[in-house]
Amino acid sequence: MQNSIFYRPLEEDDFAAFVQLRKEALLNEPEAFGLDYASYNAAPLLDKEHFFERILKYPFSFSLGAFNENGTLIGMGCFTIPYTVVKRRHKGVLWGMYVKPEYRGHGIGKTIAELILLAAKQDAACEQAIITVTPPGSPAQKFYDDLGFIQYGVEYRALKLDTGYIDEVLMMKVL
Repeated sequence: MQNSIFYRPLEEDDFAAFVQLRKEALLNEPEAFGLDYASYNAAPLLDKEHFFERILKYPFSFSLGAFNENGTLIGMGCFTIPYTVVKRRHKGVLWGMYVKPEYRGHGIGKTIAELILLAAKQDAACEQAIITVTPPGSPAQKFYDDLGFIQYGVEYRALKLDTGYIDEVLMMKVL
């Protein structure tokens, strides 16, 4: 399957596909994201466009997409570096990682993450990546462990859902 997948930074023309996949991610994996589906879905289109425009500033803020042989966006991840804050621009945040369930288990998420981290290091001189993972002990935490991230803390009760609180595992990787 990997042979039929291609990867590239998202562009303006990918807006509709980005919104669709983000909605799917928020709906299917509510514990994995700080944003909730209902709020995102209710947000005005203009707000979504402004948000999307902010992640089109390669290499400091970008989203990398995985596309199938038909050109459909089937996975993505985002990276943001606070490039205007001199004392913090050595580190960036990996966020919004999601691969459609039917494409999981084929290394697509791993490739997305590795390509993002490589671009952040080479093109933005980023020295470390941070990520928050929910819930603790989840397959996502193992995924990032396997990518070389290490846990440096836990934010207890970081997210509040209707069903209760979720802790976030704080992880980082030196690039």
